[in-house]
Amino acid sequence: MRRLCVLFAGLCLLIAAATANAYGKTREDIYPQEIASETIRRKAEAFIDEAMRAAGDTRRYTVELVHVPRAIRTPEGEIDFIPSLPYGLRLWGNTAVYMDVLVNGAPFRRIKCQFKLHVFDKVAVAARPLTPNQPLTSADFRFEEQEIGARGQRFLTDARDIEGRVVSRPLSIGMPILRSMLKFPVIVEAGASVTLISRLNGIEVKTAGVALEPGREGAIIRVRNENSRKVLRGRVLDAFTVEIVQKR
Repeated sequence: MRRLCVLFAGLCLLIAAATANAYGKTREDIYPQEIASETIRRKAEAFIDEAMRAAGDTRRYTVELVHVPRAIRTPEGEIDFIPSLPYGLRLWGNTAVYMDVLVNGAPFRRIKCQFKLHVFDKVAVAARPLTPNQPLTSADFRFEEQEIGARGQRFLTDARDIEGRVVSRPLSIGMPILRSMLKFPVIVEAGASVTLISRLNGIEVKTAGVALEPGREGAIIRVRNENSRKVLRGRVLDAFTVEIVQKR
């Protein structure tokens, strides 16, 4: 309905312009009020700020202007703006803010503004050269503000997600520690004695076993039951316990 109103308003403008030309009136005579481009920009940016706050996003951000229409002229009357974000706040590409301009409460024109958002957060980076399979401590990383873009979830902002983990590849000082780089450390070595736990129909059975390959917490490894000598597969629960998940 709003789009139809805007289209109708545009048609009225064309008719008015044609009528004005016929009677020798200028464009300024019909549209005596001017809305500066700077006014449009400020209102669009203020709406982006409101949307960020409404979303609960407290991260620092900047707005880069991509396109704002030139100054527009309107008929005499009270001017109102109804902004909208039909495609939402985009942390990649451009964020489009549509502004419906109303004159005395009636739709007059819809204009489109485009911005690029740059969002920043304090993310974990290497405080010193890091090597794979070295359990990380608080001395191994620090937090620095960086632009995170649309894939902010790949960065780490909580030390609890980092300490005790290991990186999968070497990192130089200042390089971001990404979520995909972290693994649990190897806690069970090949040949280590472990307790095997089997659960069936609510019954738990424990027996002695040997790890046949190294494993991290939660990893599935091969183990051998020392009583039956069978090779089984189990999930590493801790450095001394493996839960059987599949028999061979």
